[in-house]
Amino acid sequence: MRRAAAESSVPARNWRWMLVSLGIGAGLGLVAGLQRLGMEPARITHEVAVTIVRAALFAFVIAWLAAIAIRFGRLVQSKG
Repeated sequence: MRRAAAESSVPARNWRWMLVSLGIGAGLGLVAGLQRLGMEPARITHEVAVTIVRAALFAFVIAWLAAIAIRFGRLVQSKG
């Protein structure tokens, strides 16, 4: 499990999915924040910006954990 986590953390190999997960999280946060404002004109408030950051971090962590799980599964299969 440590090896899978270490291999999933190498920036040279994983920068693309890191950017994608951050982008997805930011997009979902922006949509949720703007939708929460209701009928007011669309604007990015401090709360919306915080929501974007939280959603981006959450998506990043989920994508990172999924990559570790996939890599760990491949390591187990290759040894067995």
